[in-house]
Amino acid sequence: MNKKVLLKVLKYIASLGLAFGILYLLFNNQDPVRLVEEIQKVDGKWVVLSMIFGAWAYVSRGLRWIVLIDALGYKSSKIHSIAAVSVGYFTNMFIPRAGEISRCTALNQTDKIPVDKLFGTILVERVLDLIFLCFLILLIIALKFNDIFNFYNALQNQQTVTAGNSNLLSLFAIIAALVISLIFITTWVKKSSFYEKILDFIEGLKEGFKSFKKMKRKSAFWFHTFSIWIMYFLMTYICFFSMEETLHLTASDGLFLLVLGGIGMVIPTPGGVGSYHAIVMIGLSVLGVGTIYLGEGGDPTNPALLFPTIVHVAQTLVAIIMGASGLIILFVSKKKKNVSS
Repeated sequence: MNKKVLLKVLKYIASLGLAFGILYLLFNNQDPVRLVEEIQKVDGKWVVLSMIFGAWAYVSRGLRWIVLIDALGYKSSKIHSIAAVSVGYFTNMFIPRAGEISRCTALNQTDKIPVDKLFGTILVERVLDLIFLCFLILLIIALKFNDIFNFYNALQNQQTVTAGNSNLLSLFAIIAALVISLIFITTWVKKSSFYEKILDFIEGLKEGFKSFKKMKRKSAFWFHTFSIWIMYFLMTYICFFSMEETLHLTASDGLFLLVLGGIGMVIPTPGGVGSYHAIVMIGLSVLGVGTIYLGEGGDPTNPALLFPTIVHVAQTLVAIIMGASGLIILFVSKKKKNVSS
């Protein structure tokens, strides 16, 4: 096993270990029987609607990608673009941050667009997504300042429940340690031959960034950009109506959890497993739903933990359905092109 493969394996093991560690801390005190009973009380029609909103976000992201690709002078079908985006999300469920590469590779296989140029357009998307997330963070600070202050205090005031049980502060300490480890690993990679390969991508990436300036259908681009974020909001907010404990929450509460969930998904665990659950659970407890108490004596059917579990499972199903469909579409399309050629 060469150094490059070993590095990927170690990063994946660390990511997977972090996810399972968080899930253990969160669900260690949950009563499985009562948890199933509480899940059965969830109004499924709102969860299905959340899945539809989630799927539409995939469609909008695929259609927005077409606008950037057109600006580079290449052509791709809408169905291929949406399918490639879906494959990318599907890949991220298993290998964090690998979705971008698989997405570009998938579209390259069917539409013969250079991977480096496609990757450049994705970087443009990521920068834009970061700007939107920062804007939402500022908006939430203005709307929910007291809740954010309570959120900070909740993290600071957590006490160790039992000698053998870590609390959420320990959890975030683990996350911080992982980030430091990743920085160290990145530094090591820069000294390897792999770093030289990164430099080869720079010229292609520059052309990818030019797509934003050359973009002709700006109205379509911004329409789908706002559509993506509206769908992200709705797929969380609509689930408030699925549980009695969250019925009273408002649209601003939905924005609050959207931002927290977005931060949770950035943490390098496969598909946001564990990290999303933990941070949304804390956010809900700050809003007066459930508790962040861990260990013996805690709530065995914590609604603050049940809610993010439902949302995450629903969106995981969307990723599986859309990803599997995308793989089939791209496979059939590639096979047809090979036969015709």
